[in-house]
Amino acid sequence: MIIAADKIVTGDGATVLEDSAVRIDEGGRIGKIGTCSAVKTAYPGEEVISYPGSTLLPGLIDLHAHLGHWGCRPAPQMQNDYMMAYITQKYAQDAFKRGVTTLRDVGSPEGVCMTMKEASRMGFFKIPRMEYCGSALCITGGHGSSFGLGEGVEETDGIAALQRAIRTRIKHGSKWIKIMTSHRSDLCEYSQEELDAAVRECHRLGAKITVHSGTQPSIGMCIRAGFDTIEHATFVTREQIQEMAGKKIAWTPTILPYTVIYENLEKKYENIEEKPREYYYCKAAADMYKDHFKEYYDMGVLVGAGTDNITAAGRTDSFVAKELAYMTEYGLTPLEAIQTGTMNGAKVLGMEDQVGQLKEGLYADLLIVNGDASKDILALENVNTVYLNGEAVYHT
Repeated sequence: MIIAADKIVTGDGATVLEDSAVRIDEGGRIGKIGTCSAVKTAYPGEEVISYPGSTLLPGLIDLHAHLGHWGCRPAPQMQNDYMMAYITQKYAQDAFKRGVTTLRDVGSPEGVCMTMKEASRMGFFKIPRMEYCGSALCITGGHGSSFGLGEGVEETDGIAALQRAIRTRIKHGSKWIKIMTSHRSDLCEYSQEELDAAVRECHRLGAKITVHSGTQPSIGMCIRAGFDTIEHATFVTREQIQEMAGKKIAWTPTILPYTVIYENLEKKYENIEEKPREYYYCKAAADMYKDHFKEYYDMGVLVGAGTDNITAAGRTDSFVAKELAYMTEYGLTPLEAIQTGTMNGAKVLGMEDQVGQLKEGLYADLLIVNGDASKDILALENVNTVYLNGEAVYHT
């Protein structure tokens, strides 16, 4: 099969091909990329699907997803493992219509993503490529402990308990582990010794580890411990970004949730003098991203795109396209922003030899959007068709 579009954005942050096409081989991989005429000549008689007025690019990668969450609030007697499985499957499949073909779940009830991924492998349904952390780990009373039973966070105190929890998740197939160690105060909830031990245990067992850390001194402590990615890092300093780049710690800033929450609270409390603490925190977070994101990006830290998409809570804004739109608003070119949401995400996940670019030999995880995404990042919101392994999984 040959797929042709007016524009092809390869995902490397620079390359745009005009009037070109990709050929998908029998194994669902990209077999050839070139001009439409050259590809058609090389494969005479091959089925050709053309998307005039569209851009073809790699499927997007969401590095910070939460698929299982009681935000939809079923009746109490319906809050059981079966309902959570249905919720998780729905929101995994909904990712396709937002152009996402790969995601990393960084906190859902233990076992639900493992089981869903296996069910997909067995052919029951299709979901994006997925890595998962299982339940995130927090201290007793720490960030996430108030989410409620079975909502993807487990209270875990002390080095021995952390080691056991990490080993359990690896037993369940997790290639990533998630730690929660800050909320909206100047407190790192885990001790330096606990953070160091968690990172050391993950790396010893061949897993990677990520951390929810948005404030000081937590960010500095997590850099010192050597996490593989830091989620949010909202109030990170210039010096810490330099250190992250030097230690090859990736940054998933999640501009979207903090900015959207602030914008919604700004409207709600526009004419009210006394505003809640949440308002001031999210305003400071939104301002930090606006003022410093481009500066930090230019310092060479590996930046990926994540949405913090608790979609079951009814948020319809949680998709990678909007995260990339903020990055563009704050100084990136559309091609650079697309790179963060494709190639960079694949690098973070260690999947750059599989996905993240339109490149011969990689899987044909493709996104076709209406318009010219190489010049207008908002075109990414106009999803036309999504392919996974060369098979159409979503079409408008």
